[in-house]
Amino acid sequence: MKKRYRLALATASIALGFGIIQAKPAQAATFSGPINIYAAASLTDTLPQVEALYQQSNPDVTFMNTFGGSTGLANQIIMGTNPKPVDIFFSVSQAPLDNLQLNNKLIAGTRQDILNNTLAIITPINSTLRISNVQDLLQARQVAIGDPASVPAGVFAQQLFANSEISGKLNLVLGTDVRDVLNKVSSDTTDTIDAGVVYTTDALTALDKVKIAYTPPIDLYSPIVYGSAVLQQTQNLDAARDFNSFLVTPQALSVFQVSGFSPIPEPMTTGGSIAVGIVGLMMKRKVKAKAKAKAAVD
Repeated sequence: MKKRYRLALATASIALGFGIIQAKPAQAATFSGPINIYAAASLTDTLPQVEALYQQSNPDVTFMNTFGGSTGLANQIIMGTNPKPVDIFFSVSQAPLDNLQLNNKLIAGTRQDILNNTLAIITPINSTLRISNVQDLLQARQVAIGDPASVPAGVFAQQLFANSEISGKLNLVLGTDVRDVLNKVSSDTTDTIDAGVVYTTDALTALDKVKIAYTPPIDLYSPIVYGSAVLQQTQNLDAARDFNSFLVTPQALSVFQVSGFSPIPEPMTTGGSIAVGIVGLMMKRKVKAKAKAKAAVD
């Protein structure tokens, strides 16, 4: 027991030295209702976990999330069709944030890059279709991707097809966001949709219904970058700024890593960077182990 206690104490000391255990974030100065966040659909599972972590130190703060295709959500803000003022926009792809910035919708100094993701080609869990390269998608009767007009994942999928020289040769089915694509390919709903292209993090949420058939090389599409910013229309400026800053802390980044995202941390001390890496690596190994165990059973 004494050895275990000493080991636990030593581990805690190391964590403190590397910045894993940090002081509580500053309390939001003013708060006049839920922080309203428009976020990419691929953050549906992970963002609430980060919010719950933030609420441990800020129990009075609540959140209202709207998930969807980042381009479509950004267009709502630009056109002013969002029913309530939006405090934070958390997008995948640089283009939606660029568009908001060009239209003077962002508060200067709050835009930040946070995460990376990758693409995955998925098939229904019971599929016999073998995919060892992107060209093998030509065997599929239908391939589901996000609608490129409103879903950045669809734009990345189109880049993947173009660079693999199969553009215009696939029978595509368009989804409203990546979660819709995931559902279309799911073994519960599919009939003639044999494959789809989603983010790897989305595929990992549904390994009981789809399988990752192939992971394309990342040089076949543009870097997938998630970023956030506080909007000019916010009615919770201090609270929104505080939570937006929290998104790039080691605590928050570690939660994202559990789901398969790769953090782009803010410049920090060497110890803090190592801390994010150590915690994230441990958690990511658990995710991969779970996926391998599932595959072994199947």
